[in-house]
Amino acid sequence: MSDRLKIAKAYEKALFEGRMEEVGRLFTDDIVYWVAGSPPIGGEWSGREAVLQAFSNREFGLGSADWGYEERWRDWYDADERVIVEIRERSWLRGTPGDVIDQRTCVVIRFRGDLICEMRDYTDTHLYEEFRRRHPELPKFKTSGSR
Repeated sequence: MSDRLKIAKAYEKALFEGRMEEVGRLFTDDIVYWVAGSPPIGGEWSGREAVLQAFSNREFGLGSADWGYEERWRDWYDADERVIVEIRERSWLRGTPGDVIDQRTCVVIRFRGDLICEMRDYTDTHLYEEFRRRHPELPKFKTSGSR
């Protein structure tokens, strides 16, 4: 296993375990994280602090909620100056377990030296948009009645 692949897997493990300081140490100062689609589900974040804040606030995707999750498969590939991971996962709101997002994602993680300098997340945000329409109660998309 290459050093890049080890770093990419260490990044993902630290991210999933919520160890954001460790995640930040694996990024260049000028990292760019791009998610397919328009805000608020997709978009682009630049710089270590902005990317870490976006992860912490779950700014991309459907946001924080009481999610159920199942990983179907995850395939890693080592390429020139980058690592590619293909993911198939399923998620659902625990309150509506019959409404499942069956997501396939491809993430390209680019390196500069031993640090991650760019990530491109080719998530099918259309599936997220459809789920969002079915679940207006998601906290990320609730609007308050007052201004």
